[in-house]
Amino acid sequence: MAKLNYGIFGPVIGALSNIVGYIRKGQPLIRIKKNKTKKKKGRSDAQKAVNLRFKMAKTFISEVEEFINVGFQHEVADTQRIPENAATSHLIREAIIGKYPNLEIDYSAVLVSKGKLLPPVNPTVKLEGDRLKFTWDVDPGLGYRLNRDQVMLLAYKPASKNADYLLSGARRNEGAEELEVMIRRKDHGPLLKDEFIETYIAFISDDRKRISDSVYVGRVTI
Repeated sequence: MAKLNYGIFGPVIGALSNIVGYIRKGQPLIRIKKNKTKKKKGRSDAQKAVNLRFKMAKTFISEVEEFINVGFQHEVADTQRIPENAATSHLIREAIIGKYPNLEIDYSAVLVSKGKLLPPVNPTVKLEGDRLKFTWDVDPGLGYRLNRDQVMLLAYKPASKNADYLLSGARRNEGAEELEVMIRRKDHGPLLKDEFIETYIAFISDDRKRISDSVYVGRVTI
């Protein structure tokens, strides 16, 4: 607290905010107090790892958001969550591996749909030109309703961080479907060419009320 011992026009004695007034050898002087705020401690590796895991998950989920909104809609039904949040949580818990800062996504552990419908059996995929050709086993003993299920396909390219997908394809009893993919075959400045594709398949019921867990079909080298 500053005092005006010498009147309103006299020298200020004491502290006024970060200004200190005093008299030295008969002369009124002032000085500025140094800012003694403590330096913030650096973030720990554990904190950095949490942030990096979240960033990695969000980068992937944001590219396949439309697919996720369908694929996780039944998982979050009657809750306050949204499909994107559920898919992100699962990816962080189950599919990001390694030790900070060397974290990576294990694409074989990623789920892009979650539900109780019978999943595809023995799916395969191969690349022909710019089309991915998926196949799966057909069970002639399945009833009419299950045979009316439609296939959902997703292809994700980590280098370009881009995805192609099909939300409503062939029926379960057809055993095959194709997905056209946009492939970056050359580097474009900082944008890298695609070297491989991560592929997924799932089924959704004809009435859209049920869906299967997605199945990782494999990595396709370009």
